[in-house]
Amino acid sequence: MKKHEAHNQEETLLQRMQDTYSNCTTGVDGHCITCSDEALPARILSVDEACGIALVEIADEQTEVDVTLLDHLEPGDMILVHGGTGISRY
Repeated sequence: MKKHEAHNQEETLLQRMQDTYSNCTTGVDGHCITCSDEALPARILSVDEACGIALVEIADEQTEVDVTLLDHLEPGDMILVHGGTGISRY
């Protein structure tokens, strides 16, 4: 497979993932209505856009999460995190 073909397939997969998870919201019980698992609110502390990783605070603890599904994040923004991945704005 040529490099540009692999890149196009990766972009297509990323777009499908964004379409699937960008509308993920929590229900009354605080669980993700897309997958029925818990999504946790997190505050962005810093973002490394080149790597697609953000340092976030969840329940007074800091951790890194993948934020490649979300656009234009800045410190102070709130997101929902599920499985180590930012899935939507909060």
